[in-house]
Amino acid sequence: MTDDTKLSADKVAAFLRQNPEFFQQRSDLLELMRLPDPRGPAVSLLERQAAILRERNQELRERLNGLIDVARENDQLFEHTRRLTLALLEARSTDKLLRQLLRSLEEEFRCDTVALLLHDREAKLLGEVRKQVRFVDPDDLPQPLAPLLRTGKAVCGVLRGEELKALFQDQAEQVRSAAVVPLEHNGRLGILAIGSRDAMHFRSSMGTLFITHIGQVLSRRLVDVSRPASPRQAQRA
Repeated sequence: MTDDTKLSADKVAAFLRQNPEFFQQRSDLLELMRLPDPRGPAVSLLERQAAILRERNQELRERLNGLIDVARENDQLFEHTRRLTLALLEARSTDKLLRQLLRSLEEEFRCDTVALLLHDREAKLLGEVRKQVRFVDPDDLPQPLAPLLRTGKAVCGVLRGEELKALFQDQAEQVRSAAVVPLEHNGRLGILAIGSRDAMHFRSSMGTLFITHIGQVLSRRLVDVSRPASPRQAQRA
């Protein structure tokens, strides 16, 4: 192609951009135009435009379906979070509080493993709940956890081996992704860690709205139930 031809083609392209209605009065030209198609023989301009529109519509449908799936997932998460929040608000002791938390995370949220590290060694826990909670002094947290807790915010994603070991101990090898939530309310209270065998379950790109909300409610309730109970509260517990 010579420079003159290229310049002429550029001028034609510029003219058509400025006059998109040009072919409306020259439909015979449209019928003569043939475009190469990588999927087969050359097709007319109208056929090519129709194919492009079909592809774009398919892409839009896929995007819409993706948004619908996300909306459904968020609705389900909201409902689980709502029920868990109400259960935590009704608990009148640390043992019942953590029992409700663990039951909900395992049964409703379908979590594969949960780790709770608390700083309050005076918390009265019984049975299986006591086995699932570790008491750790705030100044003696395992060093690998420092990067996760630096921002004081919930973290989701694939963790390093030493981080998983510090959180989940003998369950660490089966955890492929996790959510880690610092528990804080007027001071540090501990850490809630939720693990999944699915590496894509907790992604670094996912939002932390729901898990942060659970952590905030749990933190406030831990403080409330650790206070000395009044005679009336003791009767209700």
